[in-house]
Amino acid sequence: MYPKLLHIFGPMWIHSYGVMIAVGFLFFSYFLYKNPKRIKLISNENFLNLLFIGLSAGIVGGRFIFVLYELDLFKDNYLQIFYPWVGGFGIMGSVLGILLIVPIYLKIKKVKILPLFDLVAIYAGLLEGFGRIGCFLAGCCYGADAGLHKFCSVTFTNPDGLAPLNMALYPTQLFSSFFSFLVFLIIYFRAKYFSHKNGELIFSFLFLSSLSRFCIDFFRGDRDFISGFDLISYYQIVALVILILSFIALIYIRKKK
Repeated sequence: MYPKLLHIFGPMWIHSYGVMIAVGFLFFSYFLYKNPKRIKLISNENFLNLLFIGLSAGIVGGRFIFVLYELDLFKDNYLQIFYPWVGGFGIMGSVLGILLIVPIYLKIKKVKILPLFDLVAIYAGLLEGFGRIGCFLAGCCYGADAGLHKFCSVTFTNPDGLAPLNMALYPTQLFSSFFSFLVFLIIYFRAKYFSHKNGELIFSFLFLSSLSRFCIDFFRGDRDFISGFDLISYYQIVALVILILSFIALIYIRKKK
């Protein structure tokens, strides 16, 4: 589609993926900042520091997973691993990076982890939804050949994108974006109109998000399988683990007095 929006100089461009991530992050940050429950949990100064740490963890985690997944892309020059304009980021890696690093900061600042993560979960679907639109514009995370389902397909023609050209593919990026926004609405109304225990919202988000990823991956054309096991992809295994652990956590929380 439109992976590059504006040329800066040399190899540096403003990419549509980065712009959409920035838009999603701004919406996410603004609504979280304005949430009255957030104000009671963490000071404005610590919250802004938390955003920076979370953003950094998301970038590093997302880049790490992308490089691990697309290592052949860098085989001619491994220094390009550190060039953010080469390749992209893995959203699941970003989520894992945030879940690993942010609790450490919250622990240091003596902020209650689960209540704050519950607030994060309310708006996380917005960030992911806009990010997936960025994937669509960049051509990454593309779908498999749509075959006879051309009524539900997209054809990429821009050689700067990452998707195969001139083929009718499932628009899996838009599938993911739609379900991310749907998850946002579910968690938002769950938080607004129903009572919940600490941890229920974040684990509900992780459960729904990983379920969406697991299902949509069957329609993707860039799936990578573990050698000798081609039933489900590497990312589907990760999603399945998160789904199961989240489900167990939800049962535990519901039963806990």
